[in-house]
Amino acid sequence: VGDYLGMEDKPELRQFLAKRERIDFADSVNKYDRRFKSIKRDLILTPKGIYLIGREKVKKGPEKGLIKEVLKRKMEIATIRSVSLSTRQDDFFVLHEAEYDSLLESMFKTEFLSLLCKRFEENTKSKLSLNFSDRIDFKVKKEGWGGGGSRCVVFQRGQGEMPQIKPSGKTLTISIGDGMPKTTKPTKKGIPQGGGAGRSRAQQRPAPRGAHQNGAAQFPHGNHQSREQTYSMPQKQGRPPSSVLPKISSQQTRRAPAHSNTQKDLDFLNVPDQGQSGMQRKKSISQRPPPAPLGHPRAQPRPQGPRCRALYQYVGQDVDEISFNVNDVIDLLSEDPSGWWRGRFKGREGLFPGNYVEKI
Repeated sequence: VGDYLGMEDKPELRQFLAKRERIDFADSVNKYDRRFKSIKRDLILTPKGIYLIGREKVKKGPEKGLIKEVLKRKMEIATIRSVSLSTRQDDFFVLHEAEYDSLLESMFKTEFLSLLCKRFEENTKSKLSLNFSDRIDFKVKKEGWGGGGSRCVVFQRGQGEMPQIKPSGKTLTISIGDGMPKTTKPTKKGIPQGGGAGRSRAQQRPAPRGAHQNGAAQFPHGNHQSREQTYSMPQKQGRPPSSVLPKISSQQTRRAPAHSNTQKDLDFLNVPDQGQSGMQRKKSISQRPPPAPLGHPRAQPRPQGPRCRALYQYVGQDVDEISFNVNDVIDLLSEDPSGWWRGRFKGREGLFPGNYVEKI
């Protein structure tokens, strides 16, 4: 539970951990830099620390040009000073540490913070400070000759469940709907009471495979039972989706309820179960295309089915993904609830994130 990257099959990620180090949580998240640019990172939580792993192109040596995993940051559990969150239904949170802070966005924020609170208490014998505010100030990493400085994230009421992000100077403004009321409680059937639309995890998180620089995320493994969620999740973004979908069988779905302003009420941190998107992704991966026929196949007629137009550029990072630029038209072959769609572009079929396009 909590390993949405399939760490058992990822030696390239496990190389940064100690031998036999237990994995509490692993998922592909979005990290925002000093200019509020979204960068894909693999977030891994163990009983001792937090790892942020990225990918870079090798510039020298025999592996020049290859994309390799790089450990971008490691934080000891005991060095985490506090965590800041908004009072709304977004996926953002800030990890405050002595050197500098990290602004992250995770569809599984609730689950991650629940596990982090547990490990923090085990390591320090004290409670992790959770601060709820619609204005969050945080320190950024010092780069080159420039000072580290600080940045600010402001959350305000918007329309719908999808966050609208607007950077301006040293401030990032995030607009999002109110979500469910604080008094919302799940029913026995998993339908929240008290207003607002609740979602099961399967409806929440898109799930792509292998998290990469521009957005390809990873897939989950393990229990695929639907779960109840205390958050209501966003569906489509008005900016290049900061979190590229987790691939059809490797990530899961998303979350987001309105948070309480008190640190005492931490019921929302209860860990949710795995969803259905992981199972869908696994199923899609297991279905390999039939071998190509011998000889020269006849040219296939252009399909007349549904099509979609790219709203943002997307560069595929896995062999089963396609790449396209803004305004490219893609033949839509199928849509998956996980958020990863299958299409044909320039004679090649593959997966792509549905929130990067619009149907035409």
